[in-house]
Amino acid sequence: MSENKRSFLIRFLSASLPLLLVLYVLSVGPVSGYLSTPTGLRSDVSPESVSRIQQFYAPIIWAVNSNSLVLQIAEKYVEFWHRIL
Repeated sequence: MSENKRSFLIRFLSASLPLLLVLYVLSVGPVSGYLSTPTGLRSDVSPESVSRIQQFYAPIIWAVNSNSLVLQIAEKYVEFWHRIL
């Protein structure tokens, strides 16, 4: 691999990985807004799907439950998406 291609790849990864991490964290709101209704979970979502989603977001769930300030912010963010969707 030439030096220019290697340099481009390093710059691309340096820029895209933080962006992907931010998008991962922010995606909790829309997913939660889509999956839930005022009376609970949507009826067309299987328990297996819910389990997979919980596993996918487990690091975020752990981080949110570990800090009360972050929990308050996350609750407001999810409520915002519930109102939109």
